[in-house]
Amino acid sequence: MSNALTLAAEPVETSAANHGAEQAVAAAPPPLSFMVPAPLPPPLPRRPSQNVIARHWRGEFSLARSYWINYLVVGTSFGLAVGLLGAAINLGGVEQPVRWLISLGLTWSVIILLTVWGGVGVWRAATAYRRAGKRFWGTTAKVTIALGALHLVYSVVFAAIPQSLGIIEIVAGDARLATHQFKVLNNGTMLDFSGGISFGTAKEFETMLKAMDNVRTVRLNSNGGRIAEAQKISDLIKARGLSTYVTHQCASACTIIFLGGKQRHLHADAKLGFHQPYFRGMTAAEQRISIAREQDRLRNFGLSNDFAERANTAGPSGMWFPEQSELLRERVVTSIFTPPPPKPVAASASAQSATAARAAGTPPPSLQVTRTLFQGAPQ
Repeated sequence: MSNALTLAAEPVETSAANHGAEQAVAAAPPPLSFMVPAPLPPPLPRRPSQNVIARHWRGEFSLARSYWINYLVVGTSFGLAVGLLGAAINLGGVEQPVRWLISLGLTWSVIILLTVWGGVGVWRAATAYRRAGKRFWGTTAKVTIALGALHLVYSVVFAAIPQSLGIIEIVAGDARLATHQFKVLNNGTMLDFSGGISFGTAKEFETMLKAMDNVRTVRLNSNGGRIAEAQKISDLIKARGLSTYVTHQCASACTIIFLGGKQRHLHADAKLGFHQPYFRGMTAAEQRISIAREQDRLRNFGLSNDFAERANTAGPSGMWFPEQSELLRERVVTSIFTPPPPKPVAASASAQSATAARAAGTPPPSLQVTRTLFQGAPQ
């Protein structure tokens, strides 16, 4: 028993290596423990926008509200407001074509956006309506929206784009119209204008008049051009009490200039031509408005209602040339200038006269006659 206790009490011998290992184990930090976090719950669904514009776009309203209120009432009212604002901006558009072009672009952009927004919302509402088993009204609404989309495409292709191109043409200098020129004749008493009436012509004409104190007559030879420019030139002529005179042809917008003369003279071989106003991309309604405006313009010049209506019967590509008797009766023309016939002379005398004229450095009789006829024209 005592031996067992002794044995138990004896110390256990350990080597130096084991002793170091035991110390190292004792000094080592406890092992790290990792805990895997519980998975996060899925994110809550984002609440869709509740404003009217977004809800209509998603088709969340009833078909009745989407079509009658949002599409027709709201869309039409807003579109009319934008159209009236554009019309107010364009009152001086012919004088500032760049502003006119910008306004036109913004107006059509708003119309397109409103039509697309309204149409998509009604289409989606109609789809939900059909799913509920109400197929008739859902189909009818979709057909109406499809027809509206086709009308929009037609309006853009045949109205918006041509109108924009027409304004761009004005901004670029009206290259399609014939070039024009001014000449000072008869010692400054006559101003001759020939060619197309393009944007800016009235400003040039005003500059010429300011430099000519003695001008009495404006001679015209033009196939027309911009109506607004022609009206401004006509107002300048009327303000100074000048006469107008046509030697060959004055057609379309040129007649507006001619009618501004206090005395309006027409050469016996000359013609005046009238037709309907036209601008690229004009709708049928705009055409009717323009025709009525031109009829009022002619009546304001003192012409009869019958003549004003007749003058606007020919289409934009046609022309009506009234008889001289009718022009005199309607007071469109105040006088017809008929040059006197040249005096008959013997052939030998004419040849001798021409030879003598050339020897003396003076024009031959034929040119003298021409000059005499020109000087005898209305002043």
